[in-house]
Formats: sequence, C-alpha cells, structure tokens
Amino acid sequence: MTAAQILARAFHEDPFISWAEPDPARRQQTMTTVFGAMLAHADRHGGRLFEPGVGSVDWKPPAHAGMGLGDVVRSGLWQVMLVAPPAVWWRLSAHEDAAMARVRPFLGQGSVYLGTLGVEPSLAGRGHGGRLLQRTLAALSERWTTCVLRTEQPRNAAFYRKHGFTLVDESVVPVSGLPVLVFSRPLEKTR
Repeated sequence: MTAAQILARAFHEDPFISWAEPDPARRQQTMTTVFGAMLAHADRHGGRLFEPGVGSVDWKPPAHAGMGLGDVVRSGLWQVMLVAPPAVWWRLSAHEDAAMARVRPFLGQGSVYLGTLGVEPSLAGRGHGGRLLQRTLAALSERWTTCVLRTEQPRNAAFYRKHGFTLVDESVVPVSGLPVLVFSRPLEKTR
C-alpha cells in the first residue's frame, strides 16, 4: 500500500475530508489522488517519512506550505478533476485556502509546516502516530526551530498537546463550518 493510500484510509472519516468528498464510495480514490499530489509536493519542496504498511508524515517550509497553481499542475493535484465532480474540487480548494490563511501568520523564519500525519486505521491507537511524530520532530530539529500544524479534528488536540504542541489559533472556516486548530511547537536540536 502506498503512502497516499494509507493517508486516504487514515483520513476517510476526517471532518474536512468527509465534507469535501461526501460520497464514501468515491472518497478513497479521490483522497488517494489528493494525498499523492500533496506528497509529490512535499517531496519537491520539503520532505516526508513513510513506514510502509504503518503511516506517513510530510512537511514543507513556509514558502511551500500551500500549493499555488504551478504546484497544482506539477504535483498532479489537477487529476482530482478526473475522479471527482467539480463540487469536490471547489470544497477542497475553498476550505484549504481559508484554513491555510489561519496557519500562515505562525509560519515565520525558521519554521516548518507539518502537512499530514496519518496511520493505517487497523494500527491506530498502538503508538505508531506518536513514534512517527517523534522521529519527524527529531529530523526537523536539525534544520528548523519551530513546527506548525493544523487539524480539523478536535479529538487530535490532546495528541498534539501530549507531544509538546501549543494551540495558537482556533477558528471556524465559514465556507465549511469546520473548526481549524493551529498548533505550534519549538524544536530542539538533538545531540
């Protein structure tokens, strides 16, 4: 199973993903396409950690935290239009733009944006997400001083707090009615 497939499975019931792609029968294919493009974008501009069969984490520097038109073309994100109706593309874009507008003020010099962290659902609750996050934070600390992320899933707040993140912004995106929680954490170099 590819990283994009695992992420699509991990986020299948996520509030943002469910709102953007309301058809559960089509959601896996649509989101595999979306996550594949996002991972291609991370590979080009940031990085990622993938444990086959377990989970995936990706990150990007502030200048590439979001995707412009050129990134949409280069990453293959435009292919969503081939697997889902235009309304899905519109919902994905409209919410993503508004959510990233809440994140950008916290992406300063020395910061990195943690784009996606997901674990194969059959392995959830066994510590894999925390382990992947800790490995990622250790790697990120070699280059950056602050890690910023966002989630639309309120139940994720306790997980991120447990791993040293502080909630720095909480809002509701008007177009989707979904909460956006922005977290930040200082990164310390490991010796």
